[in-house]
Amino acid sequence: MEFIYFSFLQGVVAFFAPCAVALLPGYIISFIIREASGTPSRNEKLLRGLKLASLSILGILVIYSIAGILIAVASQLLKAYMKWITMGMGSLIIILGILLISGKSIAFSVDINRKSDRSEIGEAFFFGVAYAIGALGCLFPLFLIVATQAMGAPSVWLGGSYMLAYFVGISLMMITAILLSTFARDFFMKYLRKLLPHMEKITGVLLILAGAYVIYYQMVLI
Repeated sequence: MEFIYFSFLQGVVAFFAPCAVALLPGYIISFIIREASGTPSRNEKLLRGLKLASLSILGILVIYSIAGILIAVASQLLKAYMKWITMGMGSLIIILGILLISGKSIAFSVDINRKSDRSEIGEAFFFGVAYAIGALGCLFPLFLIVATQAMGAPSVWLGGSYMLAYFVGISLMMITAILLSTFARDFFMKYLRKLLPHMEKITGVLLILAGAYVIYYQMVLI
């Protein structure tokens, strides 16, 4: 049960990966600009926000599913060494955290601001795909740890709960971000812009804590 909470928190941390969260302002601005003309009711705003958030989450799910399948195949080949590999990933996470705190950027960018004729639905799905790629690009070791623990769990249900908790964490943050941009867009954009310059250091601290926990957790199991 303890690792379920850990997986959920890692999903939240993944949402705030510097190379993913940097995509938010551009998409939110596009989202606001494309808001229906007139004065939509609160229910209309809520339904639009939930629809687009769901499509973005679907994009995230597609990328993470592909990554999970690839990890599952690799883990079968390295099954006897997974505890040590996981501890190594924990150490790598700590190193990544230290790099972020020291100002070393590990981010890459995905351009979602190109003008195109894509519908709002297509843009929302593509944003989810780009966001997942960004999160994995920055913090792949985090997802690798959750995935390998899931595959090594005593039961399929317990392992599935680890993966579900991770996905719920990142999905809840996506829903929250899009709904905030719907109902409190000026407030959201103001504080998002203030937060972005400090996001790498905040994520770095969280990564160091997560990496230390992973190493401790594996040492207890050995």
